[in-house]
Amino acid sequence: MEIRELDPSFKMSITISNQQSQMTLNSEIAFVSGDKLYVTPFEHNGVILNFNTGAVVISMIAYQEEKTPFLWKIVHINRETVDGVNYHVITSDVSGVKINRRENFRVFIGIDGKATILGKDVPFDVMIKDVSESGFAILVDITSQVKINKNEAVMIDFYDKTIDERFNLTGRVVRAEMTERYVLYGCRLLKDTGIMRKYIANKQLANRVNSNRKKI
Repeated sequence: MEIRELDPSFKMSITISNQQSQMTLNSEIAFVSGDKLYVTPFEHNGVILNFNTGAVVISMIAYQEEKTPFLWKIVHINRETVDGVNYHVITSDVSGVKINRRENFRVFIGIDGKATILGKDVPFDVMIKDVSESGFAILVDITSQVKINKNEAVMIDFYDKTIDERFNLTGRVVRAEMTERYVLYGCRLLKDTGIMRKYIANKQLANRVNSNRKKI
């Protein structure tokens, strides 16, 4: 698929990666002009992001409900103003390819929470980095004495104030990666209750509402 074939009926997200970390952000498609995709500006902590750096790689996923998503492995993002409105403009030198696993969708969360290794009763502090329909990733400070082994089950508890809801999830550790500040643990949900699909949908709705408020 080419960028010019997209339209506002698609949902989309980008993943920004460097050697140490990655972040996934969502936005809304405003319109397409030629091979340029105009979207609501990406923000983090209330600041519009600047992508004019060669230090990161940016990929994009676009999808429609109940349809196969498309992945652009590398995209470029600049800022542009049209009729007084700010946009991020996405272009790519490659075509989008179909991906078949919905677990590729990851929504950045960045919320502090508590975790407990099943069989051990001592909770510890974590940050819930991101979630997908099949799992979640948590960050543990590298100075923490807590070490989680692969295949151990972890229960996390966190409150998302943007949608006023508390979550309690259990997953099994499938990977661990160390950065300068954190150890990242990727966990696969032990039970598919549909809670992640609902949560991701609610987060997308909350993001749209917040975005609309900022425009007023």
